[in-house]
Amino acid sequence: MNEIETLVACEEIRKVKAIYFRAMDTKQWDLLDGIFTQDIACDYRGALRSPDEPAAEDDDKDLVSGLAAVKDYIRTGLAPLISAHQGFMPEITIESDDSASAIWAMTDHLLLPDSPVREIIGYGHYHETYRKIAGKWRIATIRLTRLRVDFVSR
Repeated sequence: MNEIETLVACEEIRKVKAIYFRAMDTKQWDLLDGIFTQDIACDYRGALRSPDEPAAEDDDKDLVSGLAAVKDYIRTGLAPLISAHQGFMPEITIESDDSASAIWAMTDHLLLPDSPVREIIGYGHYHETYRKIAGKWRIATIRLTRLRVDFVSR
């Protein structure tokens, strides 16, 4: 892959991630079909806790794989909320013509309408891999790690 092809691949991957954030925040779940692989594997075990907090007993429920299961997991978690996800400063590595990885700095702001917790503000990183399938880059794996999670009470 030459330098121009590498730059084009990086830009295409940026667009895929932008669609991911927009799909979650606008609740357009069908957009996820066009950006995930069929065998997508997601590790959201650290999504709602700071790194110094111990793992929960049911942590494995946040390991999800397969397109339908991942879409359902995201929809179930985010549909009742107002969310604003932001990703920035991607460290994208093109590994071959059809595989890549990236680390995205991120922050998210979740407003919970019917909870003693009014909002959750999180900071961390998405660690992802991508595969190019039929000429399109798709997210193959996601692992969310946190630097900090703030819970704001009502």
